[in-house]
Amino acid sequence: MAQHRGRRRPAGGGRAGRGIQKKQQLGAGRARRDDRGSADRLRCLGSRLPVRRVAAAAWDTRGARGGPGAGPVRSGRAAAASRGRAGRCRRRLPVRVRPDRLPAGGRVLRGVAAARRGRTSVTLIDLGELAEPTDLELPRRRRPPSTRRWGAGVVALVVLLTLAGAAPPAVRVHATLPGNSASDLILTEGHIFVVTPVPGVTDGTQELVAYPRPVRATVTPQRLVPLWRVPVPTGRRIIRAESVDDLGVLVSTARTRVVGPTNTAETVLLDVRTGQQRWRAPGIATVDASGRVLLRTFAVEEPTTLAAVELATGRELWSTSVPAAWMEYAERDGVIDAVVVSTTAGDIEVLDAATGARRHRLPALDDLAGYQSGSVVGDLLLVIRNSRRITAYDLDGLVQRWQATMPLTDYVTGCGDLLCARSSSGGGAHLLDPDTGAAGWSSTDEVDIVLVATGHALAVIGTGSGLDVVAVDAATGKKLTDYGTWALVNSYAYRPQLLGVRVVPEVGLVLARFDPAEPQPRRVDVLAGAVDGCQYGYGLIACRREDGSLGVWQLRDGEGRA
Repeated sequence: MAQHRGRRRPAGGGRAGRGIQKKQQLGAGRARRDDRGSADRLRCLGSRLPVRRVAAAAWDTRGARGGPGAGPVRSGRAAAASRGRAGRCRRRLPVRVRPDRLPAGGRVLRGVAAARRGRTSVTLIDLGELAEPTDLELPRRRRPPSTRRWGAGVVALVVLLTLAGAAPPAVRVHATLPGNSASDLILTEGHIFVVTPVPGVTDGTQELVAYPRPVRATVTPQRLVPLWRVPVPTGRRIIRAESVDDLGVLVSTARTRVVGPTNTAETVLLDVRTGQQRWRAPGIATVDASGRVLLRTFAVEEPTTLAAVELATGRELWSTSVPAAWMEYAERDGVIDAVVVSTTAGDIEVLDAATGARRHRLPALDDLAGYQSGSVVGDLLLVIRNSRRITAYDLDGLVQRWQATMPLTDYVTGCGDLLCARSSSGGGAHLLDPDTGAAGWSSTDEVDIVLVATGHALAVIGTGSGLDVVAVDAATGKKLTDYGTWALVNSYAYRPQLLGVRVVPEVGLVLARFDPAEPQPRRVDVLAGAVDGCQYGYGLIACRREDGSLGVWQLRDGEGRA
């Protein structure tokens, strides 16, 4: 776990420092009265003493590089001056002490030792001015020889990382939570939840632990105290947890193994103050701003049940059974307005989310011979047939807008100004105009397009935790900037920027924001002690720490809640 850098106090600022300073002043006056020349020579002795030996008593240092008790590190200029004084002093040594000033024991007691033994004659050791520690220069990451050369953008990024040096920690909102490698963290609007193995149990039993969001700014991370904890039913895993105002938290679970053709999902509403169950219903829950909860069941051989219930009580408002192959929700102003269902026969239906009544129906096409899927982006329903043909419809009336044929594609998402068509089997990524369906840049490589704005696209190349982030021209695919390798931060909602982190040894993670409209990433924060597994949502960023615990930070740059 990276050591936290504490706020340093200047030399002589503490009680011990003031005592030593007082004795030094008395000794200095006596030395001037007795022998003004000897003070200069003794000052040379001080220049040859290691600074660390005295600094621990005169300067309260908490959190320097060496940890508690480690003294300050001299800057290059201060060290050079010290060496110069030492060179001059060697020509003037040894120091002759007047015989009439020798103590009875025949030794000269220097500095603090003399003061402690009650001697009236204290030899002054002038340490000179203690230099402040220099800023930590962060090591620069060396790319493997086989990768491409970095451009000017990456050079600027290295400078950015160097500026992320270790400064004394400022007051901020941050906290830690207990956890381990098997713990999962869930951020919500009102709480933080951790799904973790029950302590002392080895059979895989888990529990859901609720914590308050940190709101108090502190220098060191505060340790959050659990509000309540409830066991997770044996053989089930938590899929979703969501705070719902002051009513409680909706928790949806499913079986870890699908056994039989029946539904495996269910949702419970837990009291926000105690964790006690208020109601339970089958299906995975999705809640919107209307106070209505939509529940969808999952079964292998049974029809899908779609229902709406009242949030406060769990009372059913309506329910319908459909042989659904896939299902999408369409939102307007934060409220689920419609449910789009594709049946196993290939029909497409649009249902009213308030009543469950069918609004529109699109019959199956005669030439449908393969897989059919769809997604909702804004006011568009995008249907992919046979993994190649994409057809766009207006949600209101299912009127066709355009049709395009692409390489292997099985889902479409919004990615800023354009649409991104992708394949989950590694077929690359393709850009489409949402108004006309005109194709933009297309790639069949292992690449994923994340954001598009002002004619530029942010793309990530590779797999795993380290991904190469590049900016390309959205029309031609020409590479504009190579930002280097970053680990992406998972987000709970769509954002017009991309967040990435990179390890800074002995510090933590530097957090940067990528915007396709900007030529360089912007450094957002430095997350002390963090190592990986970062996620962002609702104004907080959470990461795993070196010791396995979980850290939560409120971003410094005024990021909005998402």
